[in-house]
Amino acid sequence: MENLAAFHHVALTVSDLERSAAWYADVLGMVERFREDSPERKAVIFNFPGGGSSVGLVQHHATQPGFDPTVVGLDHYGFTVSSPEAMQQWSDHLAAKGIQHSGAIDVPPGQILNFKDPDGIALCLFWDRPRA
Repeated sequence: MENLAAFHHVALTVSDLERSAAWYADVLGMVERFREDSPERKAVIFNFPGGGSSVGLVQHHATQPGFDPTVVGLDHYGFTVSSPEAMQQWSDHLAAKGIQHSGAIDVPPGQILNFKDPDGIALCLFWDRPRA
């Protein structure tokens, strides 16, 4: 059997698709790829500006309120940054947008910065320290 090649996408359930789509585009710079609408749900699929993995935002017509990272399922979703300098730029960018965040926190493999989207879904930025 062939090994899995890469991470392809994540789909996040949101309470207000238009609000979340605008936030992911404006705050994170995601590029809208396509939309879908069905009797069960509406969705917007985003790509990173440079390609790679996708992020889907889905509004189900029967959505339960509130995100809880302690419920079995998604704890958080992390995005890669290229350097500590890029981490600081993102920290400044999030602050300028009025988004509360943890600031860069040193962890053994690098740095992490935690924040939340409009539905309270936990997101983070991560810089991997170069390996020796």
